[in-house]
Amino acid sequence: MFDEAARSVGGPRSQWRPALSAVLLTTTMLCAVPATVSAAQPADSQPVAQAAGTVSFAIPAGPLSGALAAFGQASGLQILYAAEMARGVASPGVTGTLTHREALIRLLSGTGLTARFVDGGTVTLEKPVAAGATVLDPVTVQGSSSRDAGRTEGTGSYAASTTASATKLTLTPRETPQSVSVMTRQRMEDQGLNEIRDVLDQTVGVTRMQSGALGSDGSEIYARGFEVKNFQVNGTPRSTVYGFGDSISDMAVFDRVEVVRGASGLMNGVGDPSASVNLVRKRPTSTVQGTIEGQVGSWDRYRGEADLSGPLVENGRLRGRVVGAYQDNDTFIDRLHERKKVLYGVLEADLTEDTTWTVGVEYQKHKSDEASRAGFPLFYADGTKTDFSRSYNSGANWAYFMHDNLTVFSELKHRFGDGWTATLNVEHSNREYDGLMGYGVRGSLNRDGTGMGIWPGRWNSNLQQTSVSADVTGPFELFGRRHEVMAGVSGYYAKRSGLDYPLWYLTGYNYNIPNYFTWNGNIAQPTLNPTGWSQTNERQMAAYAATRLKPTDDLSVILGSRVSRWEQSEETHANGVAGTFKKRSKNGVVTPYAGAVYDLSDIWSVYGSYTSIFKPQDYKDVSGQTLDPIDGDAYEAGVKAEFFGGRMNASAAVFLIQQDNLAVIDTGRFTPDGGQAYKAAKGAKSKGFELEVSGEVLEGWQIGGGYSHTKVKDASGQQLLTYVPKDSFKLFTTYRLPGALDRLTLGGNVKWDGGIHNGTGRTRYEQDGYAVVDLMARYQVTEKVAATLNLNNLFDKKYLTSIQNNGYYGEPRNVLLSLKASW
Repeated sequence: MFDEAARSVGGPRSQWRPALSAVLLTTTMLCAVPATVSAAQPADSQPVAQAAGTVSFAIPAGPLSGALAAFGQASGLQILYAAEMARGVASPGVTGTLTHREALIRLLSGTGLTARFVDGGTVTLEKPVAAGATVLDPVTVQGSSSRDAGRTEGTGSYAASTTASATKLTLTPRETPQSVSVMTRQRMEDQGLNEIRDVLDQTVGVTRMQSGALGSDGSEIYARGFEVKNFQVNGTPRSTVYGFGDSISDMAVFDRVEVVRGASGLMNGVGDPSASVNLVRKRPTSTVQGTIEGQVGSWDRYRGEADLSGPLVENGRLRGRVVGAYQDNDTFIDRLHERKKVLYGVLEADLTEDTTWTVGVEYQKHKSDEASRAGFPLFYADGTKTDFSRSYNSGANWAYFMHDNLTVFSELKHRFGDGWTATLNVEHSNREYDGLMGYGVRGSLNRDGTGMGIWPGRWNSNLQQTSVSADVTGPFELFGRRHEVMAGVSGYYAKRSGLDYPLWYLTGYNYNIPNYFTWNGNIAQPTLNPTGWSQTNERQMAAYAATRLKPTDDLSVILGSRVSRWEQSEETHANGVAGTFKKRSKNGVVTPYAGAVYDLSDIWSVYGSYTSIFKPQDYKDVSGQTLDPIDGDAYEAGVKAEFFGGRMNASAAVFLIQQDNLAVIDTGRFTPDGGQAYKAAKGAKSKGFELEVSGEVLEGWQIGGGYSHTKVKDASGQQLLTYVPKDSFKLFTTYRLPGALDRLTLGGNVKWDGGIHNGTGRTRYEQDGYAVVDLMARYQVTEKVAATLNLNNLFDKKYLTSIQNNGYYGEPRNVLLSLKASW
C-alpha cells in the first residue's frame, strides 16, 4: 500500500515520509499528542474485521465507478483503484445483506477485477498486468468509516451518504425525518465556494441577505421565514452571545456543511426554528494525499491553499493533516479590501484497536478595510428612489472589521462490541472582534447630495467558550428486533468581555458628509475613548436521549427529548457610574422530538416529525427591555427517495411553524441607546414546502438544487418579513464529457429569488424576482493537475441583496480561475 502511495507522489517512501511527518508534527505541536502510541500489528496481519461484518446492500447494475462509490458509502471502506480500470466497465450490482467480501465478489463479477483487503478499512482492486505494461496511479473511493461517518471528500459526489446533524444518530438522508441539505466537498470546489456565506447562499431553502462588508453584522441568513443563528462545528453548538457564530468561516478547513432546516431542539436546546448549520471539519486520511491550489479572479482576488494528509508512522496508527490558506482581494465595491489567513492542524491516533484520539487546532483571521456596515439609502428625502452605482461605498476610509479566532479541540472515541460507540468531545475557543465603524447612512439624502452623515463607533470584545459533550450510541435487541439508541450530556460556558466605546452620538463631532455623491470616505476619524466595560456570561447544560425503534422492516420511529438549563448574565460599568447587573435563566426546559419514516419501497419513503421551540433573544423594545423568549412548535412531513444505491437523493417536504414573541422591526423607533427597536409578534406562523435533489443522475452527471416556498404571517394574517423572498429556486449541475473529451467537465448554475418589498406609502420599495446564471468548466490538464474556470452572473444582472433598511447590491459579473495539483 505504501509503495502504491509513494508512486502517486512521485518518489520512494523513504524520501517523502520524514518530510511529511516533520511538517504535520511541527504545525500541530500545540495538540500535544503523546510521543508513543500503542503498538499495532503490521497492516498485512491485522484482522480484517471490516470484511467480516454484514451490511444491507442495494446497488443496481450500472457503471463500475458509480457502483464502487455506492459500495464505499454503504460499507465505510476505502477502495483504491486506477481510474482506467473502471472506464467503460459495467457492474452487475449487488443486493442483500452480505459481508463486505461477499458483496465485492458479486459487484466485480464479470469485470475481470479482483479485490484485496489491505487492512480492516482499505481495499485495492487489481487485475493481471501484462509484461511491459504501465502501472497506473491509484485513485481513491472514500467510504464513511465509523471514525468519519458521512465524509464527502474523495467521493466526487453531490449526495451525502449519512448525516447525524438532526438527531446525533448516524442515518442516511432518507432515514432522517427532517429536511437535510449537505453541501459536499466536491460541490464546494466546483462552484468555488470558499466562504460559509456563499455555501448557504447556494443551499436550498436558505436566503442570504447581504447588507454589509465581510465581518460586519450586516449579513443575515434566513430559512423558513426566520433568521438562522444556530451554528455548530462538528456538532458542538456555538453560544448565542454576539460574536460566537461561524457566519464568516473559510471553507478550506471543512469537509462538508450540513444544514438541517426547521427546528433542531434535540441538538441545540436553545435555538431558532429556521435551520441549524453544522460545519464538519476535515480529518486525517489513512493514505497519503495532498493538494496545492492557486486562484486568481476579478477585483484583484488572489488565493493560495495547501492541504497535506496521511499516516505519520509505518503502521498507520498515527495520522495527521495540515491545511493552510491565504486570500487577498478587493471587491466590486470601491475601496473595500479584504484579507484572511487560515491554518488548521489535526492529529488522529489509534490508541488501541478500538480507541481513537483526535486533537487539533484551527485558526482563522479575517480583516475588511474601508468597510461599511450598510449600503446606501433607497430613497431621497422627497420620497423618490435613488439609483446608486453598484460600486458605491458608504464606509469611511478609516473604518474596518476584524475577527481573530483560535480553537483547540479534542475527541476521544471508543468502539465497544456489537456497534456501540462512546465519544467525548472537548473544545475551547478564544476569539476577538474589533470593529471601527463609520458608515454613511445617517439622515435624509437631498438631491444635491446634502443631508447625510455617518454613524461612528467601535465594538471590541474578547470571547471565550469551553464546550464539553459525552455521548453513547449503539444498537439493542427488543421483541426480536434490532433498534438504536443515543444518549448524552453536554454543556458550555461562554464569556464576552471588553471595553465599551462611544456609539452613534458623539459630543462635538461633525458627522456631516458635504456631498454624498462625490464622497470618497474622507472624513475626520473620531476620538473614541472607553466609556466603561461590560461582560456577558452564558451557560447551557443539557441531557438528551433519542431512540430509533424498528417495529417492522419498513417502519422506523425516532423518539427523543432534551432537558436544558440556560443562564445568561450581563454586567456593565460606566466610567464614574455604578455598574448594573442583569440575569436571565430558564431551568428544566424540555424539548421533545418525534419522527417516523415508513418505507414504501426500496426507493421511496414517507416521513413526519415534530419538535418544540425555545429561544431566548437579545432584541430590545423601544423602552430598552429585552423581548421574551421565543416559544412554539414545528411540524414537518414529506417524501424521500434514494436512487442508484444512494448515489442520488430526492425529497419533498411541507412544514408548519407556530411561535410567539418573534422579533420584528419597530419601524422608525429606537432603543434608549440608539439601537433599532423591535416588537414581539404574537401568533406568528410560517408554512410552506421544499423540493430538493442531489447526486449523480447518470455516470459523470451531478446535480444539486431545488425549490422552496415560505409564507410568514402574524395572528391577524398580516404578512411578516416581506423583505425576505417567499420563493426561491437553485440548481447547479456538472457533466463530465464522455470518450475522447473526458478530460473536460462543464457546469451551470441558476439561482432565482422571487419578488420582495418593504416599507409603506411613498417609501415602499419593491424588487421583482430575478435570476442569476453562472457557468463552470474544468479541464484535467494531467492526471494530477486540473484547471477550473467559474464565470458568475453571466448576464451581469443588477439586483439588491437587501432592502431591509438600506440598499446593497449583489456581485456583478466576475470570473475565478483555479489551478489545482493533487497527489
